[in-house]
Amino acid sequence: MSYMPEDPRLAPWRRLRETLAGSFAARARGLLASDFAVLDREGEEVGRLRIHGPEGAQLEAGPLEARIERVARSRYTMLSGGAEILTAGSAGASPEIRCLGRLYEVRLSLLRNTAEAGSAGGGVAARITGGLTNRSYEAAFDVEDEGSLPVAFFLLYRTVALRREAYRAGPKGI
Repeated sequence: MSYMPEDPRLAPWRRLRETLAGSFAARARGLLASDFAVLDREGEEVGRLRIHGPEGAQLEAGPLEARIERVARSRYTMLSGGAEILTAGSAGASPEIRCLGRLYEVRLSLLRNTAEAGSAGGGVAARITGGLTNRSYEAAFDVEDEGSLPVAFFLLYRTVALRREAYRAGPKGI
């Protein structure tokens, strides 16, 4: 077995994955729910996710900085450490995410305020569950899967952004 050197751009993700140990909470700061505090298991703030609507988001957690950007109508990318680590979009009828060379299938329910991603035929690598008001979320991710934490943050971003758009659109004719 040969030794593969670790990518130094992923070191902040590894540290955050170890700190969060498989789960985190996100709580809205302010009334518009565009700025979320990222909390560890003890409720300590370890980072912040700023949602910029359908155009993207910014994640800051210690030395980790990542940016989610919309690159086409239904395509997104996540940049971290000067590199693209995640792409997301639709392949046919179902959304999918590619992170660090691995493909994840996505299941999203805006009505239930949940999202999850996992490999085809495999288990769930990341799961997001939100409260009714779009201001409180719980996330779980597979600590053994290097891509599961960026995927969890992307799912959190998309769930919040999509639900916000749905609330703003409201019922037709009213």
